[in-house]
Amino acid sequence: MPSELEEAITTAGAVSPLIPKAIDPVLLEYQRRYAPLLAAIPTKQWNSTQYFFNRRVQRPDSGGVVDGGARPIGNSTYEQAVFNIRLYQAVGSVTGFAQTVTRDIVGDLRQLELDGAVSSMMWTLENAVMWGHDGATANGLYPISTGLDYLVSNWSAGTGSNNFVNAVDLAGGNFALHYLDQLVDLVETNAAMPVGSDWMFVMSPRMASAVSQAFVAQQRFQAPTTMIGAGLNVPTYRDIPIVKSSFLSPRSNQMGTVTTATSTTGGTLAAATYYYQVSAVAARFGEISAATEVSQTTSGSTSTVTLSFSTPTSLPDGSGPILYKVYRSTGTGTETLVGVVDAFDTTGAAVTSIIDTGTNLLTNSSGNTGATGYQGANTGAKPRTVTNAAEDIYLVPRDPNFLVRPYTRDMQILPLAPTVTSPDSLPFAVLTDTTLAVRGPKYVGRLSRLVAAL
Repeated sequence: MPSELEEAITTAGAVSPLIPKAIDPVLLEYQRRYAPLLAAIPTKQWNSTQYFFNRRVQRPDSGGVVDGGARPIGNSTYEQAVFNIRLYQAVGSVTGFAQTVTRDIVGDLRQLELDGAVSSMMWTLENAVMWGHDGATANGLYPISTGLDYLVSNWSAGTGSNNFVNAVDLAGGNFALHYLDQLVDLVETNAAMPVGSDWMFVMSPRMASAVSQAFVAQQRFQAPTTMIGAGLNVPTYRDIPIVKSSFLSPRSNQMGTVTTATSTTGGTLAAATYYYQVSAVAARFGEISAATEVSQTTSGSTSTVTLSFSTPTSLPDGSGPILYKVYRSTGTGTETLVGVVDAFDTTGAAVTSIIDTGTNLLTNSSGNTGATGYQGANTGAKPRTVTNAAEDIYLVPRDPNFLVRPYTRDMQILPLAPTVTSPDSLPFAVLTDTTLAVRGPKYVGRLSRLVAAL
């Protein structure tokens, strides 16, 4: 005689096709992000394709004179800046059949898809606010606006209105609380005004944990909190809110293997050995760690170097690359950013090779950089590696005089019509037209390649 357990197993196996499938109607959202930054940035309605504004960069000269004397007539110096408004879009659809058969499990499937598309759009916009590049994508099929990674990148003082430093490379050092003070002092020095609650620190959740641990070490058991948006309470340091963003967490993702080749014609690279690292900016995530360093020796004075690779596939939540960043040097381990390119060439094909001509970066031999010359080149920006998982901290103003997000249509849902070839579809689109305008780069600060040691 079979035991009770054997009989139960045998019976269940025999009638298993007759057992109804019970599905829990509670849907688990398995892809999530911290994305409050977008809501914390001031916005402005703007009905144009470009956002223009003026700023005074120098006041009239003044000084002492002798009795009855006069100084030369002086005038203020003004300049005009512009940011391109870029269109962001998500398109989705469900069928009437799917809407009907899933109603008992998820309710309104189309609304569920709409909610998901809006969340995805918010993450796309926040990722662009951090990592986007207008120039690198301008001539492609998927142009995006420029983010803080390039708008806050004065690693050394320039000339004229750019004669200031707003970004500091910490070369993989471990976080300490005094670095936040250094960042505040950097911005206060540039701005010549107190930095307080009208600014915000922006960092990853891991870095925020490192900040909390630093409070404990100094017997600051709980930082004061403040509200920067409806229902958004955040901790503060020196009265400056601390805002988390998932788009500054590098995790352990790394660009795959890069191979090199050279040609003696078509470029301007001199004879030397060049060292390269390539990284990718992933959609709805951010920059991943750079590939292992490779080198290529050139000859003559008109050489080019080709960097070849496969499209990264092991990115978070199955996302794909939107940009590639190329770092170069003539000495091992000293690469700095030479330029940024679109992850798609002008035909929409995925980029799998980048040609460094010495004056430009060409993608798939098409020259898709958006403009002549390296895009996003900055000698202070250096690659991130898997070994130290270095991150950035930003100090961002919340004053629209200094930083604003102009928009034409802010998160508009557009119902679409079924077509003759798909009469049972219920399509829709989520649209927004926007950009990030850093009106005053002196009022923004950045600490780069800092490790959140816990």
